[in-house]
Amino acid sequence: MTKYLITPLVVSIHPEDKNPVFESGVTHVCIEDESGGAFVVLRQQGDYLKPGEIRLDFEELELIATAAADLRARYPEGLE
Repeated sequence: MTKYLITPLVVSIHPEDKNPVFESGVTHVCIEDESGGAFVVLRQQGDYLKPGEIRLDFEELELIATAAADLRARYPEGLE
């Protein structure tokens, strides 16, 4: 029998009234690993963003730091 795991890799930071998956103004905090160790990736989408740009308010910044720390604690050795 195949053993399945639950592996949270993405946390959404969003206003209460926004869809956490696809709306503008939502920040995704992701953990990724390209065989060199785990690292944090921030993603946003929106027509107002320039390529490579991320816009955060100060409240979001604190939540992103907390989410990144939580993900790091889950995977201290990276994704295996």
